[in-house]
Amino acid sequence: MCAAVRPSAAFRTLTLDRNAFSLIGMLVTVILILFLAYWVTKFIGQRGLPGWARGIQGQGELQILWQLSLGKGERLVLVRLHQRCLLLGVTGGGITVLTELEEEEAAEWLQKQERVTEAPSFLEVLRSNLPKKK
Repeated sequence: MCAAVRPSAAFRTLTLDRNAFSLIGMLVTVILILFLAYWVTKFIGQRGLPGWARGIQGQGELQILWQLSLGKGERLVLVRLHQRCLLLGVTGGGITVLTELEEEEAAEWLQKQERVTEAPSFLEVLRSNLPKKK
């Protein structure tokens, strides 16, 4: 009969060491991924998105002044392009220029837009709504 082969204590210790290092490596990798995700989110939050998205956010030549949802996938949008104000109809099938506002009408919307203050940051809103520690 064959005798059962038992792994030596040194082999078991070596296997445990490899498993521990593997676990530590995975933990460091997860922490690194979370840190990078936090950093990228913070970077985008402070500087905005690159390229075309800047104009949509109102920092470029094109600015959304107002929008109204009319149904699923349909809305009216008032945009400013340079000093022109256009009323657009947006549907799933496309975008249509409905009208261009006259100078007097456009001036009213542009003055409203200038009076609008900057929205508070998420952190400010969160701090103002959390209960204060006593």
